[in-house]
Amino acid sequence: MNSKLDHFFNPRRIALVGASERGMYPAGLLRNLLDYGFPGDIYPVNPKREAVFGLPCYPDLAQTPQVPDLAILVIPRRFVLPTLRQCLELGIPAALVITAGFAEADEEGKRLQAEMAALLADAPLTVIGPNCAGLANITGRVIATRLTTPPKAGWSPKVGRVSFVSQSGALMMALYGLFADRNLGLSRLISLGNQVNVTLADGLAYLAKEEETAVIGAFVEGVKNGRAFAAALKTALIAGKPIILVKSGRTELGQAAAATHTAALAGSDRVFTAVCRQYGVIQVDDVDEMADTVALLAAFGDKLRGRRISLVTQSGGMGSLTADLCHRAGLELPPLSDNVQNQLHALPHLLHFDALGNPADVRGASVIGEATAKTLAPFLADPDTDVVLLLLAKSALREGEDKTAKAIIQAAQSAEKPLIVVWVGQREIRDWRLETGDSIASLQSPATKLLTDAGIPVFASSSRAIGALARAVGYWQFRADWLTDPELEVSHG
Repeated sequence: MNSKLDHFFNPRRIALVGASERGMYPAGLLRNLLDYGFPGDIYPVNPKREAVFGLPCYPDLAQTPQVPDLAILVIPRRFVLPTLRQCLELGIPAALVITAGFAEADEEGKRLQAEMAALLADAPLTVIGPNCAGLANITGRVIATRLTTPPKAGWSPKVGRVSFVSQSGALMMALYGLFADRNLGLSRLISLGNQVNVTLADGLAYLAKEEETAVIGAFVEGVKNGRAFAAALKTALIAGKPIILVKSGRTELGQAAAATHTAALAGSDRVFTAVCRQYGVIQVDDVDEMADTVALLAAFGDKLRGRRISLVTQSGGMGSLTADLCHRAGLELPPLSDNVQNQLHALPHLLHFDALGNPADVRGASVIGEATAKTLAPFLADPDTDVVLLLLAKSALREGEDKTAKAIIQAAQSAEKPLIVVWVGQREIRDWRLETGDSIASLQSPATKLLTDAGIPVFASSSRAIGALARAVGYWQFRADWLTDPELEVSHG
């Protein structure tokens, strides 16, 4: 792909201007590039040091052995513009400006940012920032941001097809952790900062065309170029890459906060929402809804096209609650066919004398250990079912539930149909300090860890699962309709 952002995500040589063995960014960025195994050359630049973390340190960008593809600036703001001018003189194509204190800060910062924008107008230098937290290409081991330190040498994050673009650096890094907790494989992370040069639209357009990205998450405070933003959304929709978006600054109070954070102009929420609807963007209210929806779309993609749901439950109450949620979300619960009924009644562990409904209350013995796979098989093979939801109401810490998880995995891997698990009950192992009673550790149960490691989405409540499912199904149905009629505008989810 030929994009002005290629040098940020696929550099051969990186210069870190302001490198040090101390400081959150001067040390942290260099440490991450090293620890995550950046495959190219790294040039620390700092006139006050001869070496940083064992690497030779150069007094000036002009003194590096070769011209860098990417310069990362972690220097006081008064040095940023002279350094960018030097980048232009040397032919460095890309610069990542971590330094804050520009238009989001004070009048002097606004003046400096305006001067930066003028410098970059029509210049052969592309800049992300200022006031950003960096970026990452997980697949290429370009970790130019502050992610969690790898637990051991040679370790790397799970690679996948989820990418995230954010106007908040801290939120970008926090969502990296949230996605990692869900075992979601990541591809690209972008923190935009004040968008003096590279905008939200540029980031979205890049991800819409980038081959290793299938699902895009976005945190937005404001849009600088409405036409370019709409064009990027359209590109993603045509490519079949769902965008799941959280927007702040939807009220006057939020808009004021955005202005002091990244100097963002939030604009009209009504207009913004209308543009999102026009191009099928899944707009959610918080990061949990984003993570839920991303998890389903990353796991199943366009297999989530149909609204016909089979609910398999061990709890009648949980089944009826989830049925209500499905109805309100516009999801269908068709009656089970005679073929499915006959297969279920032939199972020796399923103690039922009457026809099963949907939700199908199969009782506890049917979802314990190896029996679980046999219980799920008829539902997963049913041509009248698009998605199967397994509803469990029990402790995931009970002895033998790891066997239940393995049976669920076996059933899922033997079928093409999406299988989602809602597991209500204790799911964490806690370690306690005996003398104080304070919790010192909390670990995911072996059963639910097996499921998430196998790529099976697990939810702690029916409401979150159904909400995410309705949004995902709505996206694919909207896209199918839109490709037929591009003038269509539908609010989904």
